[in-house]
Amino acid sequence: MRSRLRAFTLVELLVVIAIIGILVALLLPAVQAAREAARRASCTNRLKQIALAWHLHSDSHGFLPSGGWGYKYMADPDRGFGEKQPGSWAFSCLPYLEEQALHDIGLGITDPTQKKTALTTLSSVPVATFYCPSRRPAAATPSLYPDPQPYYNAGRADAQARSDYAANLGPTFNDDPRLIQWLDGPSSFVRADQGIGFYRDSTYSDNGVTKNWMTKIHGIVYQAYEYKFKQITDGTAKTYMVGEKYLTPDWYSLDPSIQPTPGDIADDQSCWAGDDLDMSRFADHNYPPAQDQPGLQSPYNFGSAHTGVFQMAMCDASVHGISYNIDPMTHEQLGNRRDGAVVSDY
Repeated sequence: MRSRLRAFTLVELLVVIAIIGILVALLLPAVQAAREAARRASCTNRLKQIALAWHLHSDSHGFLPSGGWGYKYMADPDRGFGEKQPGSWAFSCLPYLEEQALHDIGLGITDPTQKKTALTTLSSVPVATFYCPSRRPAAATPSLYPDPQPYYNAGRADAQARSDYAANLGPTFNDDPRLIQWLDGPSSFVRADQGIGFYRDSTYSDNGVTKNWMTKIHGIVYQAYEYKFKQITDGTAKTYMVGEKYLTPDWYSLDPSIQPTPGDIADDQSCWAGDDLDMSRFADHNYPPAQDQPGLQSPYNFGSAHTGVFQMAMCDASVHGISYNIDPMTHEQLGNRRDGAVVSDY
């Protein structure tokens, strides 16, 4: 007697497809979570490398990387390190990240035209260490972004390198708006160019008492200034060094045609250029950390693309995932190198 072959009915086939769909839907979040965990681990590693570069810089020169002169100056390898270097803290870290060749672009060139061309090239060379893989497009070559303007000592590149990490400026300078002007305004360019050491040597009067301007700065980086580890009196394990900066997702894209206008003022310069909010952020209770949000520009804040936490390297080179819900005053205390506050849990 012949056996009868039984086929699937349409109903049974639809049930099987539905079950497979449910299983895929259940597995997909787990896969995405695993991928994000890997990206976050990579981000942690990159921050660790940067923090160790700061330590190596201090070992070599006796001070931490300076913030540079101002956002319209490109880095210049012939100007060395510290207050005489117009470029960013990130540029000063390059020799300690195995990027000596990039650091030395333009070194020893005396012809002004050739020098400007070389520094223009420098502005557009990215380094993967400065990109968070959860935010910028994952690619063998890190992302380049349109360059909005030329620099005083370099031309305008068609594209330029960026950074997802910023150094700690400490709390904002609410008691004196002139310090904000120096951070962002053109006055800083003239002063840095004409008189290195302006910030270090200049004073102001406080009720008849002469004080140095730098007593108002409580972070670990600033324009044309050389901080030392010994100035971090709250302890290196309790003071922010470098961390993830906030950025609106509207500017993740590389396509200029779909980027909003005006652009994000804290992500519009080369990461090798001088002091700007692109490379330094405030740790202040008025500017708490935040997860990246479409349509919201927050140029003063730390933050990240990660869910739940942003990552900060402390001055002892340890890296911590810190909740966006951190107490705002605790966040400020971790940004202040010398307020004497005891921070036990963050």
